[in-house]
Amino acid sequence: MILAGDVGGTKTRLAICQLEDGRIIRQQTDTFASCDYSCLEEVVQDFINKYDVSVTRSCFGVPGPVVNGEAKATKLPWHFKEDRISNELNIPTVKLVNDLVATAAAVPHLTTEDLHVLYEGEPPGSTAEGRNGSGNGEEVIGVLAPGTGLGQAYVHTNAGQHYILASEGGHADFAPTNELEAKLFQYLMSKYDHVSYDRVLSGPGLGSVYTFLKETGFAPEPPELKKRLREEDPGTVITTTGKTGEYELCVKALDIFASVLGAQAGNMVLNLLATGGIYLGGGIPAGIYEKLADGITVNSYLEKGRLSYLVEKTPLYVILDDHTALLGAAYIASES
Repeated sequence: MILAGDVGGTKTRLAICQLEDGRIIRQQTDTFASCDYSCLEEVVQDFINKYDVSVTRSCFGVPGPVVNGEAKATKLPWHFKEDRISNELNIPTVKLVNDLVATAAAVPHLTTEDLHVLYEGEPPGSTAEGRNGSGNGEEVIGVLAPGTGLGQAYVHTNAGQHYILASEGGHADFAPTNELEAKLFQYLMSKYDHVSYDRVLSGPGLGSVYTFLKETGFAPEPPELKKRLREEDPGTVITTTGKTGEYELCVKALDIFASVLGAQAGNMVLNLLATGGIYLGGGIPAGIYEKLADGITVNSYLEKGRLSYLVEKTPLYVILDDHTALLGAAYIASES
């Protein structure tokens, strides 16, 4: 039996999976609040006890770089070690990968129903390898996922073989593209020693954008909105009301988020010539894909000056399946 995990700063999801005819079939799936546990082993033990399963292979996507089978979460006080997890939980094969590596591993297995096309670029199949790199050509795709933090990864396909490249590009320096974003950068510089894309393109980052707009007087904060932000998850409030146009501050915060997301997606094309497509994963894009389709994101994506032609040929997708990282982790475990 395969155990797949998607570990995040806010929640940890685990799933029992089986490999049938080359396809991963996800079975029991549970979500745990990460803050309720002191380590990953405690979460996994609870899950195994609940379903009384015997696990032979496992893979966990974790939020941070993995070096020699070990990782420290960037926004969670957890320390991961493959050999310790294996010994304590009696799982023969344990693999740790960056959470975006897990997501990227699933991308070649996604169907058209799992995706929303924001920008078509060159139609799938117009190159020798097609959208998922199934031919004998060479192709690079990028995966960009804002959640509790901002994750990035690439998939290099060569002669039908997929090679996943981890990245911490979400922590690269944030580059404003207009006057308002420049003011946002200056505001964030007053708060943090280093301003990265992660400071904007994440749940906490969206809250920072909102606070910047409020504190710089873009629009007043209605009392009922202030109450909701205090009592509910701020990121959810901002995205939900920003989509509906209910509050001016939330609408503008979401506009900025959508624009910066498009710009960073375009940067990913240029960084590794990822003209096979850019895939926006994570819970935030899936929840606001209709907003991302209003033109702001795509316009920002395409504006790359002298090298715009490279981005213009590159498709841009939103991954709608919220369990993609689990799917990818299961595929990695099946090959370990």
